Order: sequence, then C-alpha cells, then structure tokens
Amino acid sequence: MSNCSQMRSACQSIVFVINSLTAGGAERTLVDVLAYLEDRLRGYAVHLVLLDVEEELHAVPPWVQKHVLNANFSFLWSTISLTRLLRGLAPAVTVSFLNRSNCANVLSSKILKYPCIVSERTYPTSRFGAGLSAVITKVIMRLTYPHADQVIAVSEGVRADLMANFGVDGAKIRVIYNPVDTDRICERALETPSARLPEPYIVSLGRLVPSKNFRLLIESYRSSSINENLVILGEGEERQELEKLVSRLGLEGRVILPGHMQNPYPIVGAARLFVSSSNLEGFPNALIEAMALGCPVVATDCDTGPMEILTGKMQARCTEVTLAEYGILVPVNSADLLADAIRIGCRESIRARYSRRSKERARDFGTRNSIEQYWSVIASHARFV
Repeated sequence: MSNCSQMRSACQSIVFVINSLTAGGAERTLVDVLAYLEDRLRGYAVHLVLLDVEEELHAVPPWVQKHVLNANFSFLWSTISLTRLLRGLAPAVTVSFLNRSNCANVLSSKILKYPCIVSERTYPTSRFGAGLSAVITKVIMRLTYPHADQVIAVSEGVRADLMANFGVDGAKIRVIYNPVDTDRICERALETPSARLPEPYIVSLGRLVPSKNFRLLIESYRSSSINENLVILGEGEERQELEKLVSRLGLEGRVILPGHMQNPYPIVGAARLFVSSSNLEGFPNALIEAMALGCPVVATDCDTGPMEILTGKMQARCTEVTLAEYGILVPVNSADLLADAIRIGCRESIRARYSRRSKERARDFGTRNSIEQYWSVIASHARFV
C-alpha cells in the first residue's frame, strides 16, 4: 500500500468489527466495503476483528490485518475481548457491523474513549422476537446505540425504527445503502455455474434460517402449480426441516437446495424469476443483485427493504399482490398471495417488463455513491493525531 505497510506501528489504526465472516449479507458487505475503500485507506493500519471462531466464507483483502477472537457468541466476552485488543491498537475510529459487535463496540469506545461508528443491518424491532433473550438484547441496544458517535442505517425503514424504538437521535443516523457492484455481478454471471440444475426454474437465495421463511416459499410454490422448478441457494440451520417439508409435499426433484455458492450469479441470471419470501430484511442485497442481472423479482413486503427498492419510496404496507414499478410486492406470511404472485411473475409479458425495469433500478445502487458516503462518515469521526 505505502510505507505504512512496512511501518504499521507508526500508523493510525482504523478498526472494523463483525461477529464472523460466515455466510450472510452483512459479512459480504463489510468485505466489499474494505475492498472498495482500499485507495482511501492507504497510509492507515487497517484491522478487521472477528469476535467468534466460525467458518470464514468471505476473503479478506491481504492488506487488512485480521484478528480472530474467541468470544463464543457471548456479549460479555465479546466486550471484554474487544476492549483488551483495542487498548493496544488505539484506533482513530472503529466501524462495526451486526448487533453484538455494535453493542460491544460502543461499550469499548466509552471505556477507551475513541470514536465509534455502528452499522445496523436489519429492522431491529422485528428481528429479535419474544422471550427473555430478546428483551435483554433490546435493552442493551437501547442503552448503547444512542451513545455511538454515528449510526449507519441500511435503509430509511431501519432509520425510523432506531429513532422510534431505540432512542437514537435522528441527527446521528445516516442512511447508506449497501454497495452493489452491478458490473462485477454481470461479469461473474458469465462464468460456468458450479452446479447443473434442471431448467426452467425460479430461484431464491439466502441463509436457511426462519426469518427468510423458505417454508412459506416452498408451500406457495406447490400451490402455484407452475411448470418451473424451484432452486433455493444457501445453507443454514433449517436445511433438515426444509428437506422434510419438500419430501412431505412430494416435491423431490422439483425443489432443489444446492447449498451455499461462492458465485451464485450464473444460476440467478438464468432463472425465470427471483422470489424473496423473507419476514425480515434490512437491505436485501440478493434482491438488487437479481435485478442487476435482469431477473424479475417477487418480494414479500417486510418492514424494510423491498418497498424502498421496488417503489423508490416508503409507504403503507401492501395488502394484496401489488405490481410495483420495479417488481411485484406481496404481504408477508400469505402462502396464497405469494403463490398468486409467483404465477403472475412467470407470465412472459410480466417477465419482459420487469426484466428491463429491474436492470434500470439496480443502477441506482452502484458502488461509487455508497463508498463515498462510508468514507465521509469514517473521515468525519476519525480521531487522527
């Protein structure tokens, strides 16, 4: 990078923090942000802290010094371990992604007196559910987030929730959409797919976890009676339950779960339709990526993300299948309406219309504007001496 790479001890440190680099949109976004910021970060010692020991599915740029702690998913040990490490790194500023990392970052920053930036990736009110653990998590958020020097929200809906329910001053919140490199996505879509799939098919992508509601998607797919197969790309804790559901509904060979793929774009690009069945999103990267490839999209209208992306504004939640400007919206948790939307989305006239509009809309989320905003926030809060 510069002379700093040979003399790191003499350089100012900028530290990024996240739980781990397992599969997930936040993990991929952080690695992308680091890569896109390389020129801006020349001359600084850049560190990435992973709180937990987990399988790493995203490659860290070689000029970033990585630290893997072993907090074992514990908030207390995350905070203690992070504070110990940061005491030695003496950061000019820290930037964290995901809830536990964010809360630990704020507490560490108050102990060590350095500026901190936290990035909220999901709609927090809906994310944690019920129960004692959820209550504790929300309380910790309310006690920590307002004390961050800056909060980055991934969508306007997330910003509104942080203000209304977590006591964060609106003046501290900056909405920055995830950077989506549409040119790179289109290039990678030309590569040979890593799996051969029975065409034609519709596709979905995400971690196999309850919030993605792939159970609803599978049930709706069966009810839709379309000729296309269904491909769900991703891995996660619900795999066995979803496989059992596929078997019980007699959909073996028609619903395919190939697992996590480093390059899903050739498969998404060849799909006739992309379907997001999520109950919870912050800013769904996969939706934008599908649109960049000209794949028409159907999305459940969860609290944040799809409405902003497919209409360009925030408005009342939809109550029926809605043919929005850039894709089809459907209420959450309605198998019948999602089945209707899938049938409509597979019509050739609808596909052609949304394929063209999707590509146009995806350009609004290009990397340049997002990365300039990230650097503006980092530079404005960094304590350079």
